[in-house]
Amino acid sequence: MDYIKKTYTDKAIEVQISSFAGKGGVTEYHVLLTITDRTLPFSGQLQNIQRAYVAVIQEVLPDDATAVFRRYFLSDAANQADLVMVWECENSYCPLSIVEQAPLNGSKIAMWTWFQTGITVETTKNGMSKAKHNRYTQYWTGGSCNRASNSEYQTRLLLNDYVLQLTEQGCKLANDCIRTWFFVQNVDVNYAGVVKARKEVFITQDLTEKTHYISSTGIEGRHADPNVFVQMDTYAVKGLQTGQIQFLYAPTHLNPTYCTNPIIIIKPAIAITAPKIYVSVVTDREDNCVLYE
Repeated sequence: MDYIKKTYTDKAIEVQISSFAGKGGVTEYHVLLTITDRTLPFSGQLQNIQRAYVAVIQEVLPDDATAVFRRYFLSDAANQADLVMVWECENSYCPLSIVEQAPLNGSKIAMWTWFQTGITVETTKNGMSKAKHNRYTQYWTGGSCNRASNSEYQTRLLLNDYVLQLTEQGCKLANDCIRTWFFVQNVDVNYAGVVKARKEVFITQDLTEKTHYISSTGIEGRHADPNVFVQMDTYAVKGLQTGQIQFLYAPTHLNPTYCTNPIIIIKPAIAITAPKIYVSVVTDREDNCVLYE
């Protein structure tokens, strides 16, 4: 993996770029843009992010690098998301996640974009973004949400809809979904409903403690709409062969994730070989357990 750091717009933006090349000819770039001049209002910080993003594409990334997923981290989504969308609607589409998670440095916005080279991208009829390379087909969704009456119902609808989306593409949740992200408003109150719905749907998809669970983030994050308690992003890969996915456990030192005791445990990580995909480590909670994936 290669890593570089650059500054743009008179040092008002710091850009971190991580890249790694797969054996199949695809190179991935993860580009994180953060604000260093925190004195500017949101509009100024957004404009600097936009200018730096364009500069990175023109100056650093190869010509065939295509954005496959983007997430904005905002300090006040209800008052900022519309301004973000004005710019997004004027640019080429990629799955988009906008979440209220204020950057720790005190700024009002940060942006993460995932790029890949050597791929063709299209949008399916059911709204998923689809990228092909070699024998693999990748699927992303971003910012999925609904306005059901509580977090349990919202999560159940999100997952059931996603199962149908995967089915239409010849995929299964248990076999092909690699990663989910759940952003939960008022997580201390609403996460129990997320867990209940997720477990109930997972059982119908043969995802249990006797099989495996999907690597997943469940964390505090707000949507611009206060009636949205849960929003979900997803990543799936069709074409992986048996043996390419390994679920990592440490049974001599760590409890399994289906533990219901209020103790700190480790959720199994997941490693995929050929191509190399590593699922990031984040904080999660399930039932009464605090999980670190």
